[in-house]
Amino acid sequence: MPSPHRIAGPLERLLRQGAGAELSPDPIAFPHRYADPLDAETAAFLAASFAFGGVLQIRNFLSRLFDALSPSPHAALTAVKPVRRRSVAGLSHRFISSEGVYRFLRCVRAAYLAHGSLERLYVAGRGGGAPDLRRDLARFLGGFRDRWGKDLGRERDFLFPRPERGSACKRHNLFLRWVVRGPDGVDLGLWSAVSPRDLVVPLDTHMARLGGDLGLSRRKTPDWRMAEEITASLRLVCPEDPVRFDYPLTRLGILGVCTRSRRGVCGRCTVAPLCSRRSRSAG
Repeated sequence: MPSPHRIAGPLERLLRQGAGAELSPDPIAFPHRYADPLDAETAAFLAASFAFGGVLQIRNFLSRLFDALSPSPHAALTAVKPVRRRSVAGLSHRFISSEGVYRFLRCVRAAYLAHGSLERLYVAGRGGGAPDLRRDLARFLGGFRDRWGKDLGRERDFLFPRPERGSACKRHNLFLRWVVRGPDGVDLGLWSAVSPRDLVVPLDTHMARLGGDLGLSRRKTPDWRMAEEITASLRLVCPEDPVRFDYPLTRLGILGVCTRSRRGVCGRCTVAPLCSRRSRSAG
């Protein structure tokens, strides 16, 4: 595990450097469109759930999805006459078919009608016990999966994965980061039932690569255990809010600052002093 004194300075500088940055092209820009908390929560879950693939591909799909649910995604999903199949006909995202998109929306609708908010669904899964993010997230996602119905099992299991089986659940840890942390100009701060100290980093390809390069994890497999290792390293610097470093770190890859090309971009990177790849290149 890295020394907190070694990693604290570069991470804090990276955080200050990223303050006030444009939200685009991050999908968090979509829930920021909505002032109503239920609309923002709904939009956050939808945007995070489909945050896979290329950045432009994600943005194009989400733009079409929210157009279909305009002007209020929460109202569209909970109305007496819900969203119909024809409203999302032809609306697919990578290997998720338009039928999969429709079933996903029906699962979210059922959760809202049963619990009133996604936060209440999450708390119901906790069952009065002490917070345990992996267990609680598994129960939360299971609540959607149980409503899916027959067939399209691959799409169901991708949209509602199983952290108890080792999935890093990147998109759903991303959703939790958005609704638990903040509000700080990036994350929304909509929930009070989960503490920022209990969050786990959303392990996308950028965070998995940086976790190794910066010495935050020794694991090679991008799974739940790697996400926990990286979070534990970040917790050494900020015990009460370790995931606060996720957004600026992953944007190093999203914006092309960190490309592993060894062509001089390291000079633009605030955390380069921590990077083992830079050290090998310099040597």
